[in-house]
Amino acid sequence: MKKMFLMLVAVLMGSMTMTAQNAVELAKEQRKLNDINMKMLNAKPTKDAKKQARQFKKDGWVVPAGDKVIEKQLTESQLLGEELMVDETGSPTRRYIQHTASQVAGTYNAGYAAARNAAIVELAANLQTQVAAAMQAKLDNSQTTAITTVTIEKFNQRSKAIVDASLTNTRSVVAIYRVLPNNNYEVQVRLAFDKKELAARLKRMMQQELETEGDELNELVDEVLRQHI
Repeated sequence: MKKMFLMLVAVLMGSMTMTAQNAVELAKEQRKLNDINMKMLNAKPTKDAKKQARQFKKDGWVVPAGDKVIEKQLTESQLLGEELMVDETGSPTRRYIQHTASQVAGTYNAGYAAARNAAIVELAANLQTQVAAAMQAKLDNSQTTAITTVTIEKFNQRSKAIVDASLTNTRSVVAIYRVLPNNNYEVQVRLAFDKKELAARLKRMMQQELETEGDELNELVDEVLRQHI
């Protein structure tokens, strides 16, 4: 009985230690994100952003009333593109993935919603393709892989749900529009995705949907995001 009690205490202590470590990691990560947001808030338009903005304006692009000027939006996009983190190999890699899409609609709001959705759909399709290809390559080139034909079939069947659920947290970086000769609105939206958060969500969703656990899927996700996205 005493031995069982001591084992229970050890398990509880281990669980409390892991919880405390997770809390420390979350707090550390939040501080990093706060620093990034503060950098965006205080950033002055860069020379390159000003140059791009002049071309956009020349081509008729404007921002909705009350939004940040084009120079500011482009500067934030540029700074996010320069944000680095350390990947699983210990090498520096870009923290944010950015994707741009344009759509035409009868109103700005409809065009914005369509362009935002298009950016997510296009990135999701690329992500699905790259993950499926990496899984197949792993199966073809290894005799000891835990990935099977069944695993790949499951992913192909459920890939949309897996990837869509992984891309729920997005950051709108650029949102501009121009009015076309037929009075429709062409809207361009650029979204940023935190690669670290995306990797964590994608790994979790794949383990749940494919009913497969282990380091191999996690390593595959890291490799795809590092090399192809």
